Amino acid sequence: MLKSRVRKNLAIGLVITAVIASLSVVVADDGSKVEELRKSLIIGLSVTGVVTGGTWLLQRRRSAP
Repeated sequence: MLKSRVRKNLAIGLVITAVIASLSVVVADDGSKVEELRKSLIIGLSVTGVVTGGTWLLQRRRSAP
């Protein structure tokens, strides 16, 4: 199922994003849990998108004749 690097990077990035978002909500004590969750999700999904997109572009360039 996860044979390509793009899919592997996407899956790993989404798992890491979920874990970091969960931890940031648990650690947030001052009542700003929704803000912390939103910030963690935005950062995590952005990084995941950049890494996955970069991998996709590299893979596409290498396979082009």
